[in-house]
Order: sequence, then structure tokens, then C-alpha cells
Amino acid sequence: MAKLGDLHEGSLLYNIKLRYKKDLIYTYIGSILSAVNPYKSLPGLYDDAKINEYDGKDIGELPPHIYAIANQAYRSMWKNSANQAVLISGESGAGKTESTKFILRYLSYQSNDVNKKKGKEGRNYEEQILQSSPILEAFGNAKTVYNNNSSRFGKFIQLNFAATGAIEGCKIVDYLLEKNRVVRQNGGERNFHIFYALLAGGLGSKFGLSADPSQYRITSMSGTWDVDGIDDKADWQAVEQAFRTMNFSDEQMSDIITVVAAILHLCNMKFTTAGGAQVATQAVLEQVCQLLGIEEAGLAEVLTQQKRVLRGEEIYTPLDVDQAADSRDSLAMNLYARTFRWIISKINVSLRGDESFQFVGVLDIFGFENFEFNSFEQFNINYANEKLQQYFNRHIFSLEQLEYNQEGIDWSDIDWVDNSECLDLIERKLGVLSLLDEESRFPRGTDESLLIKLHSSHEEAAHYVRPRVANTKFGIRHFAGEVMYDVTGLLEKNRDTFREVRFTAP
Repeated sequence: MAKLGDLHEGSLLYNIKLRYKKDLIYTYIGSILSAVNPYKSLPGLYDDAKINEYDGKDIGELPPHIYAIANQAYRSMWKNSANQAVLISGESGAGKTESTKFILRYLSYQSNDVNKKKGKEGRNYEEQILQSSPILEAFGNAKTVYNNNSSRFGKFIQLNFAATGAIEGCKIVDYLLEKNRVVRQNGGERNFHIFYALLAGGLGSKFGLSADPSQYRITSMSGTWDVDGIDDKADWQAVEQAFRTMNFSDEQMSDIITVVAAILHLCNMKFTTAGGAQVATQAVLEQVCQLLGIEEAGLAEVLTQQKRVLRGEEIYTPLDVDQAADSRDSLAMNLYARTFRWIISKINVSLRGDESFQFVGVLDIFGFENFEFNSFEQFNINYANEKLQQYFNRHIFSLEQLEYNQEGIDWSDIDWVDNSECLDLIERKLGVLSLLDEESRFPRGTDESLLIKLHSSHEEAAHYVRPRVANTKFGIRHFAGEVMYDVTGLLEKNRDTFREVRFTAP
């Protein structure tokens, strides 16, 4: 598209539209590849013959394709002895995860080809990574209003190559798991897939579970649990098979599912007031403790009292019902997050190789988000996207133009949108992040007091939005558009108050 005679937004969009109608979903914008989700199968577009077609070709020699990007990364790593990274960005549902899989397919094919030529039987890392996908998607993906299988975490997949050009190992690094989803979902959305898959998997009697998601607070609060196109029972079978393929033992599988079942029960726990919060659902408490192997009195105490140590003396302060519910939810979120992190580490052990020359990394991270209700999670996701956009701007515009000037190349100056002011609003001293952290440290800090400070400090800033009508929101004009964030629950999420406790086994 950089070669179009008339470069403006309308002509660029029209060009993409015309190509899309011809099933040409890929378009180059200079060295950048634009991909449009076709929402259908395109036969022959990703088969082995297509890989061979792009092998060793420079970008521009053949029609735009994701394999051309993968080939460039592979060849650049090999030629320059330098690590490479492919950044995949876009809105939710745009097909980022599928693009990641295609890049992995290309790189794995090249690795297998190297091994065949040397008469060596190499590991099929693409197949192993793909076999881990049912696990990662079950524990890390969920239905949102935009996408029935939205990744609710970011990941950096690092393929380590030997000097021969063959893959010798792989590592997955996860980012920003949306653990708050465990206890809160917006209308029309679902919790992480694994909860529904477990309930549909027929294991209820073993863990004291009903097969009906409506019986559990965290799988029914949004009013959505059955979704067209999602077969929870089949997904559970795929997860079970994937666990075995990735060398999880029966004991490890049982422990993971026990924690998930315990979280379902835990979040059904209710409290009543009797000189402070008290557990009102004794049967639920018993079930949770039986699954986790801890004492009932210890868990009840942790959820309903706060312990402080003053001058060597332990002082217990009763919590009210709302505070006890927050403690319950905090425990559930952190149990889930730590289980997820352990699963990633176990997968990495299975994918670990012996030696490494250089690597090609693929970043698959949340796209920009703007929902009807935007909170702490959307703020972090959009902030991360602002940082990525700044990196993109610097390397595509600033450094390129600097190089042109240094080499005396005659060129026309390019105007581009600099998002540094938006990032400055977020990052500077007394910026949004600073005020959020400051208010979170104050024992008496509230969401309302945070909003007052944000308005008073930034209402004159070009990228800050103060609503004309007083409410619980503030806005930021991001590079991708204006987003209104609701401060309700913002301090609680930022504090992420999880008290480290040790339970005693009965």
C-alpha cells in the first residue's frame, strides 16, 4: 500500500476492502503485514506447498503472506546471528493467535527440513506447542462480547534454534493474566473456559460438583454459560488428552482439577454478620477444605479476620461481610493465577531443549480494548498497547527518518501521530499510575478520592477526559481512540490484597 499514489485513510481502507473481497487477506504496508480475519477457511493458503513457495524469498517477491514474515525472521536470525521478534497486534477477534500458529508452523517446518537433510530425527516443536494449546486456551481464554475464544493473557513464545537452523527448545512467557475474571464478568461474557469444561466433563461426583453452571456464582453471574459453537464437554476431553501429551502425571492432573473445583465451591461461600463476618454456608466451607486438605477453622479465620502484629503481639480484627467476601475472592483469584503459572512452567519443562544459538520470538498479546465498562484490566491492556505503539513509531518513523538524514537521502518528511504525550499522562510523576499507587497505599483511600485527584491533576491535559456530567469515570485519549474508565473497584484491584497464609492440614 505504500506504493499507492493517493495515500490517505480512505484510499488505504478501500484498498484493503477490495483485496478482502477477492480473499486476499494479506496486504503489505512497507515492511508491515496487515492481516484481515476471513472468518472462513481458505484452502491451500497455509499448506506445505505454500511454505516451500516462500522459503528463501525476500519480502515483495511474492504476494503478501504471513509465511513471508516468518521467513524473513528466520533468515535474518540466521544471516545476522541476531535474535528476532515478531509482534502481532490487533483488536480482539482479529486472528492474532491464529497468526501466531502459522508463524510457528513455518518455523517448525524449516526446522524439520534441516533435520531431514542431516538425516536426523528432530522433535516436532510445532506439534508440541499446538498440543499445549487446548490447555492454555482452557485456562487462559474466555468468551467476551467480541470473541467467543478471547485470549485473556498475553504470551511470548520463544523458539530457540541451534547453529544448524533447527529448533532446539521452546519457552512460553505469560503476561497479564486477567485473574479478576475468575470472580467478575460483564454481562454476556463467561469465566475462563476450564470451569465450564470441568462441569461438562462428567467428574462432578468426584469433586462434589453439579454439572449445571447456574449452580455456581462465578459461572452464572453474567447470565451466560451455554454458547453456540462451544462444546464444553469436547473441550474437556481435549484438555485431558493435552495434559497427557505434555507429560502431566495423573496426580498432577488431579491436583490441578481439584484446585479448579475448590475455587467453584469457594466462590459460593456466603457470610453473615454476628459480631463481625461469619461463614454462613458451613457445607461449602467443609467441601472446600476437604478438597484443599486444610482445616476448616483455619480457612474461616483467614476469610473473616485480619491479623496484625504490633510490638510482637498478634492482634485479630473482625472483618465485615463485604471485606470477608473480598478476602474470599482474593483467595480464589490467587489460587487460579498461581495454578496457571505452574501449568505454564510445567509446559516449559516439556518443551525445554539442550542448546541454543539464537531465538525467534512471537508476541501474542491483547489488542486494544474498549468495552461498555472498562476497568483496571482494560487500562493495563491499553497501556501496554500504547508502549508497543511507541516502540513501533520509534522504529518505523523516527529511526528510519534519522537514517535517511544521516545518509543524505532526498525524501519528504512524514507526519505521524506521536503518542508520547498520552504515555506521559500515564507515567509521569503524579500521572495516572502514580496517583493510583499513591491512593492505594492510603488506608482511607477510596475510588472516589482517586477520581477527585485525577480530575484536579489532569483535567487540562490534552489526552485526559473529564466527563461533563459527574459520574465514576475518567477518560484517556489513546492512539486507537478515547476510552472511558470506571474507577469502581480500581483501588481494590491495584492493591491486589492477598494475605500470605499457611493452613494446617487436618
